[in-house]
Amino acid sequence: MKPRGLSLKPDLLANLAALSSGHALSHVVKRPLVWGYPISIMIEPISRCNLRCPLCPIGARELKRDLGVMTLENFKLILDNVGRYVKVIALWNQGEPTINDQLPEMIAEATKRGIYTMVSTNGTLLHRRNLMTRLLDAGLSELVFSIDGLTPESYKIYRIGGELEVVVENMKEFRKLRDARGSKSPKLIMQWLPMKHNQHEIPYLRAKAKEWGADTVEIKTAQVYTDYQAAQYLPDMEELRRYERQGQRWETKRRYQSCKRLWFSTMIDWNGNVVPCCFDKDEQFLMGNALSQDFKTIWHGEKYNSFRTKLIRQGRIEEMCRNCTEGLKSYYIPLSKLEALAPPDIPPVPPENIPLKLDYSDLFDLPVKE
Repeated sequence: MKPRGLSLKPDLLANLAALSSGHALSHVVKRPLVWGYPISIMIEPISRCNLRCPLCPIGARELKRDLGVMTLENFKLILDNVGRYVKVIALWNQGEPTINDQLPEMIAEATKRGIYTMVSTNGTLLHRRNLMTRLLDAGLSELVFSIDGLTPESYKIYRIGGELEVVVENMKEFRKLRDARGSKSPKLIMQWLPMKHNQHEIPYLRAKAKEWGADTVEIKTAQVYTDYQAAQYLPDMEELRRYERQGQRWETKRRYQSCKRLWFSTMIDWNGNVVPCCFDKDEQFLMGNALSQDFKTIWHGEKYNSFRTKLIRQGRIEEMCRNCTEGLKSYYIPLSKLEALAPPDIPPVPPENIPLKLDYSDLFDLPVKE
């Protein structure tokens, strides 16, 4: 199946115009004006993972909501419900998407409907169940490999339970199979989190990504939840962090306070539950269920609009909003800028052994440790 790109058809342009004008005017009149429907959604295929990454709620086994797997049947029902305006689907949230054996069929269904599909994976399972061929056949548009270490030693500090050699071999094999078809899709992205223990590897990222078969490298700043995690994992260079010190608190670096997510996108968990975005990891702000309710009713409903109103009038008062990436100066960092900042002589700084059970107290209410 041929992968879908993004095309600016009249209905998409009209919906974009409605969303943009509604979002802008909402902040003028101080009440939500929602005149369109989300053009992008995140759908969670599964809320389980085979790794134990310490900064991830599912990896640390700290997710408080029910765990489960989305079925292909429910995925189709959700696509029918969310409407024809959705043009981009990100198939991930909490959990490793490739554990769901119906993932390729979900992608094929979205591709058939003209939707651009993205999957983010730890890359450890792609060699099983003929998964690479099935993803290629399904028409996947973009595949992100999360690799946070260029050597087995640095990789295993964060990607607990994974093996770098397996992931690298899978990326190389996927690139080989894709190129054999004469295709440039899916786009293969190597995503890398700069942390205290791997910051010395920055000068070698470009060469390694090319060697391993990636089309491009994305540098994504790490998210932390507690002062303890900040001390253990955030890199030494301020430019490599999404946080800055404000007195005795850590705060996210922001260009602006407005949030577009509540107008342009939504998040649907494995069981159909609709929440504002992927930062609501425990479904604290449940808006409805896309399997049992009409999505338009949810999207324009009292719960959604109350949340939008609170954000417009009171700003980022919720904890998840204060630790959100919307409007960040340093969410993704250009590789060229990173290389200029980090000379090859940066020493490795391995963290202390991190217990699997972490203290998830509010990062922003704790003093900065000197």
